[in-house]
Amino acid sequence: MKLFRGPYAAFLAASALAVLPGLTLARLVCEGGSGAAPARLEPCRSYLVAVSEQAYAQPAWRQAAEALREKYEAELVTFPTGRPQAALEPLRRIFPNYVCFVATPEECGRAFVVALHRLTRQLDDDPYGDVLWGILTGYEAADALRMARLSQPLIIRRGATSMGKGLLERLESGFASNEDNVSDFWTKAAGATAVVHQAVSPDAARALAEGFSAFQPDVFYTSGHATERDWQIAYNLPGGAFTCEQGALYARSTDGRRYPVTAPHTKVYLPEGNCLIGHIDRRDCMATAWLHSGGIGQMYGYTAVTFYGYMGWGTALLFEDGRLSLSEAFFLNNQALLHQLATRFPHLLAAAPESYGNRDVQRVAERFARGDRDALGLLWDRDTVAFYGDPAWVARYPPRASSASFRLEEEGGLWTLVVTDLKEGARGDPKWGARPLMIVFPERLSEIRNVACDAPLPPVVTDRFMLVPLSDTGAPGKQVRVTFNARPVPAK
Repeated sequence: MKLFRGPYAAFLAASALAVLPGLTLARLVCEGGSGAAPARLEPCRSYLVAVSEQAYAQPAWRQAAEALREKYEAELVTFPTGRPQAALEPLRRIFPNYVCFVATPEECGRAFVVALHRLTRQLDDDPYGDVLWGILTGYEAADALRMARLSQPLIIRRGATSMGKGLLERLESGFASNEDNVSDFWTKAAGATAVVHQAVSPDAARALAEGFSAFQPDVFYTSGHATERDWQIAYNLPGGAFTCEQGALYARSTDGRRYPVTAPHTKVYLPEGNCLIGHIDRRDCMATAWLHSGGIGQMYGYTAVTFYGYMGWGTALLFEDGRLSLSEAFFLNNQALLHQLATRFPHLLAAAPESYGNRDVQRVAERFARGDRDALGLLWDRDTVAFYGDPAWVARYPPRASSASFRLEEEGGLWTLVVTDLKEGARGDPKWGARPLMIVFPERLSEIRNVACDAPLPPVVTDRFMLVPLSDTGAPGKQVRVTFNARPVPAK
């Protein structure tokens, strides 16, 4: 879409003739909060498939990597098993919009995830992430191939959660349990407006398992206790669990009965409050079981214990207004975390803890955090959350009423962002205060300079995204304006 200005605006809009000398053209780059379709980074010919030598040597895993390469006309490189850092040179050379790391489950442990976080911040000199990334793996190669072949966007209309009925009130249908009360279970049928409660016994394990077949949710949220081997349905209560065996998911009730979880319908999984459920410590674990028998298109999850939650809960918060895909929400939430470190604890930007085991929390606290819980939590979350799936595949909610609208235009190398508050005090977050406005640019930028803003705190403008710190109070109609000079980088 183009916006025309000047005395010839009506003439040009009607005739679509060539631009006349001296005419000023403004280009609408992207907008949000007004019901407009979200702008997306283009994956075609700006996508790198980085596959481990171990995976590429096996025909079934190679097929998954080649499916991605063909889908996006991508470049493909291999890296030595266990050394994804070796992909840095081609990443810097290509500087793609997306990179997907294809690896067998035996390679995808916590150290692999930490290495990818750090690697994808090293393409240029700023401390922020440079590329949207994901890991393609599974219990077996067919799981990776299934995810690689996903093409149609997933618009979330049906859902499930372990945290009460609230999610169902905004979706078309779904089911929910209550981690604080083992007998609670709610359902919402397609076409209905009411959420129906029922008491289940001895717990919600069977109802949850059967719900996946009956409702085929597009999204599943969990919190509470978890490990690489199970997810406990209730929090600090005996309420059953989900477990796995040879890539298959089961629900186990407190009376010892086991119910298979049949869930092939494509969905995204957000275990936002769970420890360790994203950690692939061996082939047969909860993450690979979800990827194998749970119909997962994308998921994220902690590879370590979680006690702070910025990456888990924060990603879900950004995801739910419908403006961002899940991979964009994961990427931008990580950038917001890095901005917290850069502004509040700059000495931690270069910190690189060597391990994140359960017994390492105190050691990291003493060595790096200097007694500050926020410093410890942000550093702990920065590199320990995995993202599984093709990062360019789109899963998102339908857009809903936003707290602010924005409009980004470019004219002759001058970029102008105008943010308009739509609601009073709607940006507040009960745990972390005001959340910044963040935008992934639909094109990569270079030669960024002359950044100016009429808000109290300076914005961050990188080649990939913009972050504008905003207060949690605001009156409808109040505006913030950011300007900067930059040049789009043509796709290679």
